[in-house]
Amino acid sequence: MLNKNLIAILIFSTILVPGFAKAQDLGGGEDVDTFESEVGKSAPRIENSAAARNYDDSQDKNTTDFKGLANLAPFQEISIIQKRFMPKTGRFELFGGGTIVTNDPFFNTMGGVLKAGYFLNETWGVELNYFGLTTSERQSTTELETNNRVSTESLAFPKSYMGADVMWVPVYGKMTWFNNRIVPFDLYLSGGYGMTEVSTGESAGTIHVAAGQIFSLTKSVAFRWDFSWNFFSATVTNKDIDGNVLGKSTNSFNNLFLTVGVSWFFPEATYR
Repeated sequence: MLNKNLIAILIFSTILVPGFAKAQDLGGGEDVDTFESEVGKSAPRIENSAAARNYDDSQDKNTTDFKGLANLAPFQEISIIQKRFMPKTGRFELFGGGTIVTNDPFFNTMGGVLKAGYFLNETWGVELNYFGLTTSERQSTTELETNNRVSTESLAFPKSYMGADVMWVPVYGKMTWFNNRIVPFDLYLSGGYGMTEVSTGESAGTIHVAAGQIFSLTKSVAFRWDFSWNFFSATVTNKDIDGNVLGKSTNSFNNLFLTVGVSWFFPEATYR
């Protein structure tokens, strides 16, 4: 009799439990739907920016149509390639500075330099040069005459130089000045021909080569320096210490000038 009662209870429980579980599932689902609805109402809606709405993906394939550039976000999707800070094409240059000969062991030679040039483009230009020089003997030269009785009449030095050059500007760059400012510069090479007035009284044909830099301070003013090398031959009179003429000879000379000064470019650059 007891076994029959237990069997009846188990059968009755089996029928009730699935129904109760189903009721629990239905009740919980309403709460979940309500929660999701509330979250959907409170979440902010993300809209596309004006740049994204106006930019057409099909324009990516057209590399000649730049209308979409106006709709791009600034400083994020545009790359800027800077031009030269101080353009030179079609402009004149006037230069004034000082110079000194750095490789003459017998004479101290220094003076002033004037240059006038014109640039055909950013790479090529032409230039006129004038060097006005003054010279004094070094102590070593005086000692050769007084102590060693060695004549220095066979030594010659330049008194002036005038010539024309072709300029080539292959390098443009920038550098920092003690981390305070950016200074653009041009590296140039030049070569040409001119005449040197020699201390012997003659004018000697001279080959002139130079290398230097132009540092742009503004779009019209620049600091400029260079090393220039002059090669020439001159006829000198050889004398002994008593002044007797021993003959004449043609000797080769070269002078390495260090020149520093300021350039002014004109007219004003209006095409930047």
